Amino acid sequence: MTETADTKETTIRVCDCFPQLKEVTLAREARYLGEAADRPAPEGPHSTVHVRVTSVGDLNEEARSMKSGRSWTISEPQHVGGLADAPTPLEYLLSGAVGCFAAVFAFYAAKHDVPYTSFEATALAELDVRGHMIEDAPPSGFRNVTLELKVASDAPREQLERIQQLALNGCPGIATLRDPVAIDSSLTIEEA
Repeated sequence: MTETADTKETTIRVCDCFPQLKEVTLAREARYLGEAADRPAPEGPHSTVHVRVTSVGDLNEEARSMKSGRSWTISEPQHVGGLADAPTPLEYLLSGAVGCFAAVFAFYAAKHDVPYTSFEATALAELDVRGHMIEDAPPSGFRNVTLELKVASDAPREQLERIQQLALNGCPGIATLRDPVAIDSSLTIEEA
């Protein structure tokens, strides 16, 4: 934390957590490359994301993490019949991927001693939504994603560009958007 004499404000810089983050990151890396390589998280690298989504009406859904127990509301825009009183599913998807990227960027910056005081990522995804309501229409997934970063740092540009590339290559959220993933689906029908 830094404090200025004139304003007596306390400012938390992003990189203030880097010494501890570097220690945690290097310990995880050692476990993942060592004897815990085949173990599930948190000891090993094999992890899951487990959520339940329940429709609650008006094109709103209540989502719940089956691991943490936290819940949140998902809403559709008004122009498609929703209430627009919470982020849309695609806003959650994109912000989740970019939030993951921000964390992986921090992991690599801490690991390689590249400090920065602030980080901001703005993402824009383009898509054709006909496929979610018209049979045989073009696929409705993201066509492309533009990611703009603003990082305040005294580190050389080359170091920050290296951290950016490492994060783009290593981030599970970005990889899930970039690479096709198999979806297995089942249907259970209950009596109404």
